[in-house]
Amino acid sequence: MKKQNNIEENNMMLNIRLLLAFLLVSFYTFSQNKDVKVKQLEINSELDHFAARVVGDKVYLSHNLTSKRGRAIKDKYSSFVYAIYEASVTKDGDFADMKPIIKTELGRFNMSAATYSKDGKYMYFTSNHTGKGTNKLKGVKTYNLLIQRAEYVEGKGWTNFEILPFCDPDHNFAHPALSADGSTLYFIADVKGTKGKSDLYKVSVSGHKNYGEITKLNETINSSRTEIFPFISVDNKLYFSSDRRGGKGGLDIYSYDLNSSDKAQEPISLNMPINSRGDDFSFFVNEDLTTGYLSSRRLKGKGGDDLYYFFQF
Repeated sequence: MKKQNNIEENNMMLNIRLLLAFLLVSFYTFSQNKDVKVKQLEINSELDHFAARVVGDKVYLSHNLTSKRGRAIKDKYSSFVYAIYEASVTKDGDFADMKPIIKTELGRFNMSAATYSKDGKYMYFTSNHTGKGTNKLKGVKTYNLLIQRAEYVEGKGWTNFEILPFCDPDHNFAHPALSADGSTLYFIADVKGTKGKSDLYKVSVSGHKNYGEITKLNETINSSRTEIFPFISVDNKLYFSSDRRGGKGGLDIYSYDLNSSDKAQEPISLNMPINSRGDDFSFFVNEDLTTGYLSSRRLKGKGGDDLYYFFQF
């Protein structure tokens, strides 16, 4: 009888722990049911600002590479060239002291849409191949996109640049996003078997030096349209942008719970004001799961791609 009572007591304690865990996860989750306010950042201008990512006490973002006169630089094909900038974050979510990152590589190569290891030591970013490859959409030779990894070394800045081994020059690979534990890298690509213009893929990461075989995410996540800018939150939710049918505007931001075992789960379009009638993309939520940044081309913006800070209240 005493043994039976102990079993029942242990089961009760287990149920209580599970309930508490559920409540904690539910509390620390970016919720669609809470009020959200979105504000435009002061740094926005007629130039592009996008892909903000907070790492420790810094924020990194993508921005046009500019001349001394502040004009956006274009390459010989009239495409904008981007660079990665760093800044500090003010108490109201704006940026201060913005400046280009320090890197050991010389030249004006394209750098944008980056992700960072939790300790800030490794960066994966979108760049271009130096040689032309086949563009499956246009049927011509173009400098396709690729993903590079760089390492931060104190006193040197970003160095040890390496192209990820699976980046075939005949296809595009872009918009890297590390999982919270750093073991998986998500990205977009247009390799053989891609359903839309670009699909979401993932690859295992070991020590930021070795990589597994790339795997396409399921057909519920990927549509016949375009999927771009993945981001993985600390509670293992995938956020990405898509122009699939049924959205609120052009590109919409969607969420998908990677912890769920529900095979019928569908990506959920985030409510307004996160999404708008314009293009909304490059969602990022801080570890508090109540504040973050998104990029948008919505009405009353200052330029092309503008950055917005959001917070729940």
